[in-house]
Amino acid sequence: MNTQPSSKGNRGMALVAAIAGLLSFTILPFMIARTMTAVLEGAAVKIPASGNPLIATAPRIVIAFFPVWGGLSIAAGIALLLVAWAIYKGEAWARPAAVGLLAVPSITGAYYSGPVMFFGKSALPIFILIALLGLVPYFTILLWGKAPAGEKTARFFVFLMLGVTAAWSFSNGGSSLRMFWARPEYSPLDASNTGFILGVPVIWTGVLVTIFSIPLLAARMRAGWRLSVVGLGIILMGNLMLFVTHPGTKEFMIGIIMAVISLVLLFILSIGRKLVEVKA
Repeated sequence: MNTQPSSKGNRGMALVAAIAGLLSFTILPFMIARTMTAVLEGAAVKIPASGNPLIATAPRIVIAFFPVWGGLSIAAGIALLLVAWAIYKGEAWARPAAVGLLAVPSITGAYYSGPVMFFGKSALPIFILIALLGLVPYFTILLWGKAPAGEKTARFFVFLMLGVTAAWSFSNGGSSLRMFWARPEYSPLDASNTGFILGVPVIWTGVLVTIFSIPLLAARMRAGWRLSVVGLGIILMGNLMLFVTHPGTKEFMIGIIMAVISLVLLFILSIGRKLVEVKA
C-alpha cells in the first residue's frame, strides 16, 4: 500500500471528503424525502390535468428509483468517512475512491432534475442543494493540486460528461419503463415494446459500467479509460436502440449525442495524455 506523509493538501481533501460524507447521511435523507414528496404531490395534480396516459405511471418510477439513488448516496457518504481518513494518511487509492463515491450523489442530483422540473418545482431549492452536495466536493477533490490549466479543464469536462451522460441515460431507461408500463397490453410484442424491454437493460448496464470507471479514470489508470469507453459504448447502443424504435422521442437522441461527445473527448484527451499516465 503506497502512502505519503500527511500534507496540507491531504488534510484539505480529507476535510472536504469527511464533510461531504457526514452531510450525505445526516442532512441528505431529509432533503431526498422532501423532494420525493413534492414530486409525488405535483404528479397527483399534473397527471390528471394533462390527459397524457404515458405519464400516468410516473409515480411508480419515482417511488422505485428515488429511494435507490438516495440510498446509494447515503451509503457513499458513510464510506466517505473511512476514505477521508485514508486520504489524510496519504494512501494513494483514497483520492480516486473519494471521487468515485462522490460521483454517486452527483449523479443522483442530476437524475432528480427531470422529475423535479416537471412535477415538483416547489422543491427546486432543495434539489439544487442535493446536486451541489455531490458536485462541489466531487470536482474539488478531482481537481485539487497543481496542474496545467489545460489539463484541469480537460479533466473537468470529461468527468462532467461522464456523470451527466450516466444520469441522463439512466433517466431515459426510467422513462422507457414508465411508457412501457403505461401501455394497456404487452403482447404481441411490436417493435416499440421490444425496443423498450431490450433497450432498458442495455442502457442501465452502460450506466453501471460508466460509474465504475470513474474512480479508475480518476486514478489515471488505462483500465479506467478502457472501462469508460466500454460503458459509454454500451450507453450509446442502448440509446440508439430506444431511438430507432421511438424516433419521435428527442431524449433518446440527446442521449446518443451525449455518449458520442463523451467518447470523442476520451479519445482526443487520451492522445494528449491528459487523462492517463503512460508508464515506461
